[in-house]
Amino acid sequence: MKNKILGSKWILLLDTLLLALLASYVLAGVNTVPFHGDESTIIWMSADYDTVVLNGDVSAVAYSPPPRRTTEQHLRILNGTLTRWTMGMAWSAVGFHRADLNDQWVWGLDMEWNRANGHMPSDGLLHVTRLSSALFLIFSIALVLKMTRLVASQVFTYPLIATSAGWLSATLYALNPVVLMNGRRAMFEGAMLFGLALAGWVVLRLENRQDSFNSYLLMGVVAGIALTAKHSTGFTIALLFLGLGVMKWMKSNNKSRQVYQLIVKFGLAGMTALIVFLAVTPLWWSDHFLEMPGVVLDERQKLLDEQVTLFGGFNSLGERLEGLWEGTFGVEPQYYEADYWGDYAGVADEIDEYENSYLAGITSPVIVGTRLFLVITGLAAIGFGWRRGQKDMVFVLFMWPIGIA
Repeated sequence: MKNKILGSKWILLLDTLLLALLASYVLAGVNTVPFHGDESTIIWMSADYDTVVLNGDVSAVAYSPPPRRTTEQHLRILNGTLTRWTMGMAWSAVGFHRADLNDQWVWGLDMEWNRANGHMPSDGLLHVTRLSSALFLIFSIALVLKMTRLVASQVFTYPLIATSAGWLSATLYALNPVVLMNGRRAMFEGAMLFGLALAGWVVLRLENRQDSFNSYLLMGVVAGIALTAKHSTGFTIALLFLGLGVMKWMKSNNKSRQVYQLIVKFGLAGMTALIVFLAVTPLWWSDHFLEMPGVVLDERQKLLDEQVTLFGGFNSLGERLEGLWEGTFGVEPQYYEADYWGDYAGVADEIDEYENSYLAGITSPVIVGTRLFLVITGLAAIGFGWRRGQKDMVFVLFMWPIGIA
């Protein structure tokens, strides 16, 4: 339905203005967000860009067993590549060289030792690598706006409601302190947020379109990008594939035939995702290719077990529900995981300066209440959509938040 109150040109203009303001806000806080030791390690890992892209030495990063701990190879096993490549492109484009990179952060020693011994990046290097992550966050804001509007336009009769819903969701997302902190840092989260938002948007677009092999190729490319951002996105991607597959099956008049067609199409998407992932993950380009899935899963499980031992886990259903609530509606960022980090000189002052700069997002209870209200409204709208026969869209919508929770 056409918007009779605001024409498409006005909507585009207002979209552009809002996104420009939100992007400016994100970028304004890039230099002030508190530092995390993982930033040093990830910047150090971006040396792979010099090794592979600038010097063409793929063999230097290909897997060679065993996966020894604390080595470059071990970190390649545990982490995606998208952030490393984009960081490398960023510092190379502005004139930095491999010799300008810091060393890996040493967690067993304090911040002063790391700074004095070259394990902390220079201000210029930290700035440009943070920018590469912040740009991913900015793109994800635009995708959140588009996704919300796409869903709302199929649920609400009045186009202005869908238009406004996009503006509101993008604003709340961009002003979320947790999203801002993680997206601004030179870490994996900016690329991960972009990958998940891109995957969600593409699946929602495909939900209302005629099937074609090109559509599933596109979905595979997007899934591959998300996987290269962070391996944990694979669970969300699998649920999105499941949601879209069930939706297509529900719409079909010949369900038995549709099953075979979906197997072929999703097989194509899965193979495309794997090709994209492998194309930018030279770690897997070795004679041990078939071992790599097991190696990655095993090492990630070991890491998870270590983190639970160090930082604790959920011991009861109540704690799990509390964690779900905090993860969904909480707006207090976790600046560090290890308690001793807060004892380092300057850390508390850095956090205070950031939070008092008006660039850390909005932690007001009003925002939490607004988000809760929107969730309730969204669930009601989904229920309304179910009653109107839009069961396919409802199913896809449930898969995406379950996957990112």
